[in-house]
Amino acid sequence: MGSDRRTSRGTRSLVVAALIAGLLFGACGRADDRLASGSPTCLSDVGPAQLSTLFDREPGGVIAADYQRAVPLPDGRVLWLYQDATIRLPPSPAPTTTVGDGPPAPPPPTEQLLHNIGIVQTGTCFEVLRNGTAADPLPWLFPTATIPHGHWFWPLDATLGSDGTLYVFVAEVTERGPLYLSATVPIATRIVGVDPVTLKVVFTGSPPNDSTSLYGFSITSDTRWTYLYGQCHRQFGWDPGRFGIPAHDLSCAASVPVARVPRGHLFDQPEYWDGQRWQHDPDRAVAVIPTVGRAVNPSQIRWTGGEFVSITKVGDWFGSTIYLDRAPAAQGPWTNYARLPATPKCARTVCNTYFASWVPWNAGTDFVIGLSHNRWDGRLSAVNRPSFMTAPRPGAHGFALRCAIVDC
Repeated sequence: MGSDRRTSRGTRSLVVAALIAGLLFGACGRADDRLASGSPTCLSDVGPAQLSTLFDREPGGVIAADYQRAVPLPDGRVLWLYQDATIRLPPSPAPTTTVGDGPPAPPPPTEQLLHNIGIVQTGTCFEVLRNGTAADPLPWLFPTATIPHGHWFWPLDATLGSDGTLYVFVAEVTERGPLYLSATVPIATRIVGVDPVTLKVVFTGSPPNDSTSLYGFSITSDTRWTYLYGQCHRQFGWDPGRFGIPAHDLSCAASVPVARVPRGHLFDQPEYWDGQRWQHDPDRAVAVIPTVGRAVNPSQIRWTGGEFVSITKVGDWFGSTIYLDRAPAAQGPWTNYARLPATPKCARTVCNTYFASWVPWNAGTDFVIGLSHNRWDGRLSAVNRPSFMTAPRPGAHGFALRCAIVDC
């Protein structure tokens, strides 16, 4: 995986555990940085409707995944980053027993959880990135440092550096509770360098700010600066909140601060927006995305070439609305220009939605966005696959039309 360029300085809800606790995992296998699937999975097109069916086809054996992030590559391909993905294992030989051997052995697992995967999109075709073997798959990033369900790495956003390397920011996470996702704590921000042509990992390390503020939760660049937005991403085992489920840490879940470095210079010391100016003290950074009425803000920000736009599934699992905001500068001020209903795949008492994100868009009237889905009981099903839809650009529709097609 390479060596560090820097030295580190320093709930999905409880019900989801019903699914994860039942998944078994194998011993660590060889990390070989190869494509998981022998052949690509191809769609007829990559519009929202077809993208929503990708995991129905189980590319590379992937049954389910969430926290979809799509990163354009210089050659026109797209790298998709996913947090927890469930992958189907090949059939295992049935165990043989004879009289007197005792009770039969439990059946081998049929699925395995990988804490991160990549998917590379070439045109309308998709190939999965992970490590290990088909029978013993391992995460794509930090495979040898991962202890499944105990210590793992969730990909955040990614961007090209000035040296031409693709840098993926990663949350290093540990479980301090009795079950997976019962008391989950991000402990650091890490960074992975990826060759944008071969998609091989060329090094792992830490960014200048490797704190739990997770600068790199969203990343965008204009012509001069690269902006790193933070989010504490503490979702499991914190404030009881709604329904008494220990979920998000409401002391930080609404806050989205921003840092900046010269475009692509991701190992420079960042400057932070303190409400008045850019300066170097991270302790003075302030929230830049509006927080009033927004207890949880997993915001994703992009520069369009003329302004900044933000998408937020406000409230995460507990919300029902996607907010679209615009701003003339990376730090704001932000103005809400549209709201979309976040529609679950079944009744709201059974299914939820969370984490809206941008999909690389072509010239046209509307944006394309993705939305994660799951069941409240955490049971593995086709629900736990992202869906995709269009969303209006700022000024693309008159206000009356926006209010007719979205929740105003």
